[in-house]
Amino acid sequence: MKKNNAFRLLVVFFILSLVLAACGAADESDSDLGSLPDDSAVDAQPAEIVQPTEMPQPTEQSASEAAAPDGAVFDLGFRPAENGFSFSNYGDDLEVTNLTEAELRRMFGDQVCARLEGDQCTLTPPAQQWMEQLNGDMAGGHCEGMAALSLLMYTDQVSEADFGGAQASQLDINDPGLQREIAYWWATQAVDPTYASVIKGTPVEILQTVEKMQATGETYTLGIYKEDGSGGHAITPFGVQDKGDGLFAILVYDNNYPGETRELLVDTRDNSWVYEASINPQVESELYTGNADTMTLDLTPTSARLGRQQCPFCEGSTALLAGGKLADAAQQFNQVFLDGEGHLLITDDDGHRLGYVDGKLVNEIPGAQYSLYRMGEGLNAPEPLYWLPAGLNVTITIDGSTLTEESVTDLVMIGSGFSIGVEGISLAPGQVDSAYFYPADEMISYETSADESPNIVLGVERPGSAADYSFEAQGTDMVGGGTLTLSLDSKAGDLLINTEKLNNPGSFDFYMTRITDDLEDEFSAEQIALQEGALVYINYAEWNSANPTGIYFGVDLNGDGTIDDEYVVDDSQ
Repeated sequence: MKKNNAFRLLVVFFILSLVLAACGAADESDSDLGSLPDDSAVDAQPAEIVQPTEMPQPTEQSASEAAAPDGAVFDLGFRPAENGFSFSNYGDDLEVTNLTEAELRRMFGDQVCARLEGDQCTLTPPAQQWMEQLNGDMAGGHCEGMAALSLLMYTDQVSEADFGGAQASQLDINDPGLQREIAYWWATQAVDPTYASVIKGTPVEILQTVEKMQATGETYTLGIYKEDGSGGHAITPFGVQDKGDGLFAILVYDNNYPGETRELLVDTRDNSWVYEASINPQVESELYTGNADTMTLDLTPTSARLGRQQCPFCEGSTALLAGGKLADAAQQFNQVFLDGEGHLLITDDDGHRLGYVDGKLVNEIPGAQYSLYRMGEGLNAPEPLYWLPAGLNVTITIDGSTLTEESVTDLVMIGSGFSIGVEGISLAPGQVDSAYFYPADEMISYETSADESPNIVLGVERPGSAADYSFEAQGTDMVGGGTLTLSLDSKAGDLLINTEKLNNPGSFDFYMTRITDDLEDEFSAEQIALQEGALVYINYAEWNSANPTGIYFGVDLNGDGTIDDEYVVDDSQ
């Protein structure tokens, strides 16, 4: 019976598609309101969040646009032609400004600033790294930001006038302020409480929650995904139509199709859904489908985005437990980002796994979570954002077995007061590398069998200390592969580079940024020698621009704990 109902839904969908192709948007004449069947599913209620006091009313609609769709169960009054943006969803095809330090201050407060002079904020090194990761991920599309912001403008929670228009459809994407605003709301999907408030449910549960927006005073963006978890896209639901015989349409604004009213169809008889969409407005559309088992629809409450968000990288910050439940006050998480192609598999010391196994996402690590980005633009969506309990040591495999061409890949972990990672990996088809993260020890080991010259990066925030630091061992030669380890000894003021398992000698360029309340200093040194089997101690704590005598380097050639060679390296800037 389920198979027959699913087939029925597809047939109905294609018939409706032909009608819409011939007639344009759905008929919007007035009619009596219908209702959903009371016994079709258990109600899906939002998480505990602050609700608006009342649902905002439609603004300045024309007579035809303001009319409720035929067979309407619910109609917010939003109309894509007027309240949606006139431009399509975009990725890295446009040169835009995404997040800046101003958006991070707005989202998390002044704690993101290592130095604040007037209104000029110098971000902490972990904040800078987090912003760069999010901005890089937006290359795949901005649909989440556009879906959320268009709704916020319609409900008068963000003013279109601030960006030069009376309605969203009048705004120009070439406005840097609008670009940053879209990026801000896009980024809320990566932080709590927004992420923790996402509502997952069966198609009927999602349908019923949308239908009750008028009663609850809450609005949502709607996330849709393919059944394999790929192709995440965000659209804006604004109404529900009863099409008869248990078939309902959720009316949506899809930012890949400016000005159009589109329909996500839900069949309440077999709890299935179907939607014709494109993850890129320039390519042929395809069907997204799902049912009660796939759980490939979700809703993000608007109210969860409005308040101060929990800072995942600020020293001493705490976060909501990913998944919607409040955690212990001391609960913290580390976020793992992959920027580039390939897939990750994260394994803890007990063998529990998180990531891709045989092409499927698995999560066996207690307390860990992952979230799929809602992009809607790029053909290759970025790797999910992974959330790991803080302090957990993990091995992360970077797998290029599915690649058809070489990809430049970055792997970064960011947590409370630190960021650490390896950037610039030239991941070839079939190449599999490993990285070992020890966040409590501020240490990373990178292992490869290929010729690589990656950049090992580390940033730390130390409230109450003399300075915050970021370090980069750039272009580290790993001819013939091997293992390279970088760790920080904050008490001794040393940065350690361990080449005990490096297969051949090489060199690297060293860069350091030191940020205090008064100034930002930079130090660089080029062509620092790396010998296989050695430990390099870099005594960074004694250097500053007022004491520019260079930085002490000590080399333990055989790892016996004795410094065999020492020298002072001057700033090359």
